[in-house]
Formats: sequence, structure tokens, C-alpha cells
Amino acid sequence: MQRFPPRRILAAVDLSETSLRAWRTARQVAERFGAVLEAVYCDEPSPSDLAVYGSPELDAAMRLRVLAQLRRRIGPHARLHAVRGEPVRVLLQLARGRGYDLVVMGTHRRAGTARVLLGSVAEAVVRDCPCPVLVVPTAARAVRRVLAPVNEAVYARKSLLAAGLVARAYRARLTVLHVVTDPIFGPNPKKLLRARIAELPEAVRLDTRPMAEIREFDPVRDILRASRGHDLLVLAAHRKSLLGDWVLGTTAQRVIRHSRIPVLTIPTSSRR
Repeated sequence: MQRFPPRRILAAVDLSETSLRAWRTARQVAERFGAVLEAVYCDEPSPSDLAVYGSPELDAAMRLRVLAQLRRRIGPHARLHAVRGEPVRVLLQLARGRGYDLVVMGTHRRAGTARVLLGSVAEAVVRDCPCPVLVVPTAARAVRRVLAPVNEAVYARKSLLAAGLVARAYRARLTVLHVVTDPIFGPNPKKLLRARIAELPEAVRLDTRPMAEIREFDPVRDILRASRGHDLLVLAAHRKSLLGDWVLGTTAQRVIRHSRIPVLTIPTSSRR
């Protein structure tokens, strides 16, 4: 992570069960590391809202009721920002402007065309967020095993270091995974994994006892299969071309879409 342990954490909240799970996970992370935790509720009004509520006054009353429900969920003393605007834009503006080290959010799964063309809020935030993002699809378990996929790219070193630091902080075992996509012209997977593990700080290697794992052909499929039996997945959020982002999605986005365990994405370059 860019600053570890995190000192300021931002959690996206609403009234969904998905959001509540993410908030609980964010609170656990904040308590473990003594970080400041803040929540943000993105209120995105639509033209239909006034048609339903009839007037700005009724709309404001409904907003106050929603905020009161959120307060009951997250606790009376939690720091809560209520911001009007589209969620992705609001979250990215806050992440860029207020020095957060980590954004935590749940996933609202979309299906079919809506997901392909628009993507989920979590996927869009991961694509452009300047700090790590922890995406929580289900209730988080105690972190005992951390999975870190790597490849030959330089940016993979950054995500592996983050995975190692997180695993060490949780006293967890670290698995370093490489998926072979080109067995003829690609790098030697055993040598690559040995080199990547050797680059970790000695204290991280000693405390996490990294295990090497090799799979073949399909990164997304094999990362998801390897994640079974792990409690946290840490991988690089490497931005591709515009076409790749919007039509096919990055590996990180596609893994987030289907992962059954929390995914921590590490940005590979400055996006502030």
C-alpha cells in the first residue's frame, strides 16, 4: 500500500446489506491499525425524485430520514459525510483531495448489458482511484491466508509488497501466484516466482512464509480458483487502454466482479 498501515480510511455507505458488510470490515481494519475511519453517503437525486416526493421540502425530509437510518447503522459517533452527486465522481474526488490511504466499499452486482456497458461503482472506482481500494463482496473472515497474483511486469512488485505487508500485519500466510499465459515465449514461472519472493523484505518473508503457486492459461479464471481457501486477494489495478477499460475490463475489474472474498487493489501509478 502507498502508506502502510493506513491512517485514514473512507468507507462508502448506503442502506444496503452489502454496504453494511463493507462498513463492518472497514471498522475492523481501522481498529486493528488505529486509523481514522470516515463514511460517505452519496445522494444522487434523479428527476423522478421530485415527481415522487412532490417538492424539494419532501425530498429533504426523505434525505434526513435516510441519514438517520445510516446513523443507526454506523453508530452515532462515526464521521459521516453526506454528499450530493454521482457516487463514482464523489468517491474519486474525496480520495484525490483528502489524503485517504484506503477506500472500502461493497459490490452492487449488475447483470448482463448493464454491467458490460456501465460497470459497477466498485469497478469504476478501482479503475481511477489514487489509493488502494478494498472491495468486500461478502462478510469478511479473519485474514489467515492472503493470495497475491504476480506477473513479469514491474508494477506487480508493488502489489506483492502490499500483499506481504498486509499478510505480515495479520500474521497470515502468503501465497504468491503466477498464471502462465504463454508457455513458449513467456518467462520461466519458477524463476519468476523465486525472484519476486526474494524481493520482499526479509522480515516479510520470515513472518509470512510465502508459498509459490503456478497455474496456466486464464488469469481471471485461475486467480478466482486459487482464491478458494484464502481470505484476502491482493492484486494490481493496472490501467489498460480506454478500449480495454470500458469494453473488456482489466483483470482486477473482472476478478472483483466474480470474487467471493474481499479484494484489495493496489494502483500501479499516480492518479491524483
